[in-house]
Amino acid sequence: MGAVRERWFSRRAIGMHLALLVTFPGCLLAMWWQIHVALAGDSLGWLYSVEWPFFACFGAYVWWNLIHDTDAVGTRRLREAGRRLAGGRSLDLPEAPSQELQDRLADQDPDLAAYNAYLASLAEQGPQRWSRR
Repeated sequence: MGAVRERWFSRRAIGMHLALLVTFPGCLLAMWWQIHVALAGDSLGWLYSVEWPFFACFGAYVWWNLIHDTDAVGTRRLREAGRRLAGGRSLDLPEAPSQELQDRLADQDPDLAAYNAYLASLAEQGPQRWSRR
């Protein structure tokens, strides 16, 4: 029951529901308007009157796939299970580079060395959460 609640009623999912509730009828309204434009004599309106329902259906398709995105819903639980199996360690972070590799990289271009140092600091921080669920 928790997975269903998390899938359909998380902040992310509610935002997507609201977006669909606005865009789907908006596309159908644009189709109705373009049909009237086409009936008034603008032949390009016929193309647009077919295009808008396609946009509405495509938006519904994207909404459905985003709601059922298993990565967004189950990632946290999978990481927690992986940490339990690994004895508290995170399984998805790379190991720190060896001292020999760090010495070889230090002889490179200063900009490249600075970039590698930045990447190493990101790896030390661990994975970041980018969505607001």
